[in-house]
Order: sequence, then C-alpha cells, then structure tokens
Amino acid sequence: MRQGEVLGLQWADFDFAGHFVKVRRTVGYRGGKLLVGSPKSGKARRVDLPAPLAAALQRRKSLLEAETAIQGRDLAPWAFTNRVDRPVDALNLVHRVALPLLEKAGLRRIRFHDLRHTCASLLIQRGESLAYVKDQLGHHSIQVTVDLYGDLVPGANRSAVDRLAAATNCNLYATGEQAQKEEREATSDEDWSRRWDLNPRPADYESAALPLSYTGAGASR
Repeated sequence: MRQGEVLGLQWADFDFAGHFVKVRRTVGYRGGKLLVGSPKSGKARRVDLPAPLAAALQRRKSLLEAETAIQGRDLAPWAFTNRVDRPVDALNLVHRVALPLLEKAGLRRIRFHDLRHTCASLLIQRGESLAYVKDQLGHHSIQVTVDLYGDLVPGANRSAVDRLAAATNCNLYATGEQAQKEEREATSDEDWSRRWDLNPRPADYESAALPLSYTGAGASR
C-alpha cells in the first residue's frame, strides 16, 4: 500500500474475519490542513492481510475501544491517529516510527515506499501471478506491473523458450548426433514427398491396379 493509503485507513475498512482491508482513500496534509482524496488508481480495491497482522490490528482496535470508553468518548474513525485523533502526518510516520524501527532491527535506512516494492517482489518470487500483484498494489494497468516487476518472475524466460520449442516441435536440447539424425529424417521425408508430387497416381489408379492373383513375371513356377 502507498503511504497515504495506509494513513487514510479507517476501522470500518477492515474485515478481520476475511483477513482483508478495503482501500478507499488517501490522505495528506498541506499547510496543516487534512486533505482526503481517492486512491491513485481512482477506485477502491481490496488488499489481503496476513492472519497475524489482522489479529494484531483487531487487538489494537479492541484496546482503543476500551480506552476511549473509560474516557467517555467514541473511538476515532481513523485507524492510525495522532494525539488529537487525526491521521498521523507522513513525516512523523517516517521519522518517529519507521526509521527508529529500522535502526532497532539493525536494517539500513530505506524509503517508506520501498516497503511496497519489497512486498511486490517477495510475492512474485514466491510464485504469485502478476495479475494478483497488480490488484494488490492498485496499478491502473497490468503493463505497469510488468514493466516494474516482470523480470522477477521465476523462470519466465526459460518457460518462454520451452513453449516456443513445443510450438515448433523441435528438440532444442538434442546432441549433435541427435540433431543430425533428425535432420536426415526430415530430409528423407521431404525427398519422398517431392518424388510423390513428381509421380502422382493416375486418375484411374484403383481400376488399373493389378488383381491380387497376379504373380508377376518373376514368380516361381
């Protein structure tokens, strides 16, 4: 998911039983004002959640519901909020949350958006289709997904040449001796076909055929 999509999530977007979330909006701040818009693709999409993540988010929601009930107020609609129940600012998310977590884990500093690329790359390397990755990322066209991640598809090039070999019915992996044998067989078939074309059957072939009782001039007496 894109950063603005993550920050724009509301609790009503989650289906904890189904392990997915509906991405319906993106948020950001400009001049201190909260701006809410549509996802980049212009339409909502479903993003699947791993079961452990769905369970962790559900526990967080239950905890927040209990805390706000004690305080005598309603739970804020936004899933990830600041102290005044508004969506977290993107810069605060990066500098106060993401980068400290990377440092604590002993990982190098990366952009928040690189998490999105990492997710897509791991999905593809584990055999998920580009169509599925496209839907999860929210690309407006499969071509965008292919251009970005097509080279990560396992065995894609080898599969392509294997399909070509099957389509042309040739053995690309034959040894030199096998290849020569296949070439001789193909040449023999071609010569036989050419001789057949040069010596076609007469139109009255069936009527002119010799009877089965014919023994021939060289038959033994």
